[in-house]
Amino acid sequence: MNAVQVVGLDIGYGFTKVMSGDAYDVFPSVVGDSIKAGYDNDLIKASLGKTITIQGNDWITGESAQKHSRNSIAMFSRERTNQSEVIEVLFCAAMARLGIKGVIQLCTGLPVDWFEDKDKLTEILSGEHNFDVNGEPWLVFVDRVVVVPQPFGSFFDMLMDGEGRLVRPDLSRGKVGIVDVGTYTTDVALSDSLEYVAKASGSKTSAMSTVWREIRDDIRRLYGIEYELHEIDGLLLGGKPLIVQGKVVNINSLVQRAVDGLSKRVVSVCRETWGKALDFNLIILTGGGAPYVREAMGKVYPHSQVVFAPHVGNLRGFYKYMLRKSKIK
Repeated sequence: MNAVQVVGLDIGYGFTKVMSGDAYDVFPSVVGDSIKAGYDNDLIKASLGKTITIQGNDWITGESAQKHSRNSIAMFSRERTNQSEVIEVLFCAAMARLGIKGVIQLCTGLPVDWFEDKDKLTEILSGEHNFDVNGEPWLVFVDRVVVVPQPFGSFFDMLMDGEGRLVRPDLSRGKVGIVDVGTYTTDVALSDSLEYVAKASGSKTSAMSTVWREIRDDIRRLYGIEYELHEIDGLLLGGKPLIVQGKVVNINSLVQRAVDGLSKRVVSVCRETWGKALDFNLIILTGGGAPYVREAMGKVYPHSQVVFAPHVGNLRGFYKYMLRKSKIK
């Protein structure tokens, strides 16, 4: 087998993210049965991406599963650790996307309130994984799994450099709060001199999916158009306009109202958990929703800061932490 590789892995409710070395990938946490495209034309050829075959069953993942699968399955809430087959498929797809084979050591995370599921997740990911990728035999052996509270990934990202060395002594002393606004959960966590403080940490189900749902319902009410939640994410990020009878419709007011609601809820959670956090060195904002709550959080907590590329902040930290623990440079 190849030399041991270090991997950061984040199988989230919305997206699966994987990193090893300088390479990383992000794709929707959706799996589905593999089907053959019924029609291609000379303008575009339908692509199902990489087909993962496990014990004779063919699976497609990510955007391909969302678009083409008749029976797609997404990750939901605490069901994550009760969906061992889905986790296995997403894990295998993540390895295939980065071309990872052989022996690996990985770090991953769980939402704060469900961190007690870490042993079950470790069991699912550990050991030998035999599968095929587009018919090619693939073998990955997970030699070691480290599970941390999800928001601590972004804390480790700010604390360490690219080789896992501590470079922010100011964060290793005193209190640092982390707010992770993800797809289906918003996690708050507290580090006090590098110790995780469970009583000052927690999870709430109000997150970006709440924003998507409100926008989706408003679009249905105003324009009679049905969208899946993942399609609203495309509208929100500005990559896909809302088209109504051939015309582009501005939905900025709908977006702002939903974002304002989420911001108020996130600030409320922080106030309930930490009060004014006057003795905190820093409050780290991370997750895909971090840029949307930045302004509201900054008014109440001027010592809050959004991490670089917050949608993969936890992933970078998982990788750095595993790099440090594995002693592999």
